[in-house]
Amino acid sequence: MYGRSYLALAVGVLVLGILFQQPALTTIGLLSGLTLLIAWGWQAACLAGVTYERRFGEDHAFLGERVPLDVTITNFKLLPLSWLETDDFFPRELPFAGYQPEMSSSPHFVVLGHSTAMRWFERVHWHYEIECGARGLYRFGTVVLRSGDLFGLFTREEERPAPARLYVYPKVLDLPALGLPPRHPFGDLRAQRQLLEDPLRTAGVREYRPEDPFKRVHWKATARTQQLQVRLYEQTTTHTVMLFLNIESYEYIYEGVEAERAEWAIVVAASLARYAASQGWSFGLRSNAPAADGGEAVRLPPSSRPEQLTRLLEALARMLIYSVRGFTEMLRTETQSLPIGSTVIVISPVLTDAVRGALLRLRERGLRVVVCALTDAPPAPLPGLLLYHLPPPADAPYLRPPLLPHLRTLFDDDAAAPGPPPAAAAPAAVGT
Repeated sequence: MYGRSYLALAVGVLVLGILFQQPALTTIGLLSGLTLLIAWGWQAACLAGVTYERRFGEDHAFLGERVPLDVTITNFKLLPLSWLETDDFFPRELPFAGYQPEMSSSPHFVVLGHSTAMRWFERVHWHYEIECGARGLYRFGTVVLRSGDLFGLFTREEERPAPARLYVYPKVLDLPALGLPPRHPFGDLRAQRQLLEDPLRTAGVREYRPEDPFKRVHWKATARTQQLQVRLYEQTTTHTVMLFLNIESYEYIYEGVEAERAEWAIVVAASLARYAASQGWSFGLRSNAPAADGGEAVRLPPSSRPEQLTRLLEALARMLIYSVRGFTEMLRTETQSLPIGSTVIVISPVLTDAVRGALLRLRERGLRVVVCALTDAPPAPLPGLLLYHLPPPADAPYLRPPLLPHLRTLFDDDAAAPGPPPAAAAPAAVGT
């Protein structure tokens, strides 16, 4: 803190003692200089060999669940620490159960602070539980360590990497809670379990026939053989369900997005995806909303693999609530590769004339179309389509929207850390 001033004072006392031949002043100057030298060397080495580890009990959790959090600080050296402070920044959407951290300089963050003294080769551990209060992908990057010498003359502060991430999935409801029938919510699909072609799995090529659609032409094989070749797709009996999630809440994009209604659309998509996984179907997701860590519209190809539900829930956790693509154009282009007989489930907070027209055209192409309208008022019927009216529930706590996009990531490479406040008084530490 005031090390340079103390050093100048010690040197001045030493010089005066030598000039005026005063042994007392000379001794005081020498002792003061030696003390400052020890203090400076202590603070220079105080943070060497000190590690900070943040571990979540689970890195994937559902909204409303509690996740264990363990913080461990270890001093891997002979030099003890008379004091050590740490500042770890957490979003307010992840509150601590039974513990109130200090506020930071930013109203969107709190500081998990620790203050302790450490002996040589000592490890100190704290345990917490955090509540997953909002959907999102939370990434943590650095922690601030602060220590100094025994006399409090010098202070050293460093930022250390402590990478961690936590996915908080959206709320998942059963079909009756959504307002859907518990049996056959998408109609009777038994008649459509005949052999279908999977356009995502190419089994081989053959020569072109006049009845083949032009989109099946395999151009690389055509160039190699100098004859038109078309793809042969693998046959499958797995029914394909594609979820189309519209994040827009109004007819025009510039009108903005109603956050709670958009969160309800995400909840509906997650719930229907879990039902599709329980039926063993091949399912995927398309949305005009971007991912927080990508910027492009969320796009997950259909699959029936066991990990597909986890991938879809991760995509929904990362989703931001604004549109980057027209929904009607997405319906037109992203359904081209779906096999005939697939089920298209449209989840939309708004049904404009353009969207309604696009849905009717999908039906004409041989696709089963199910519409989940999230409007307040019941929508007009759509001939030949299965239409459900699923208005968002009133005052549901799980519909709280997440923070702004730039606050979804904590301390990324391009993000500036908010200024640390005074360290918080933490629960009693356990030394080992």
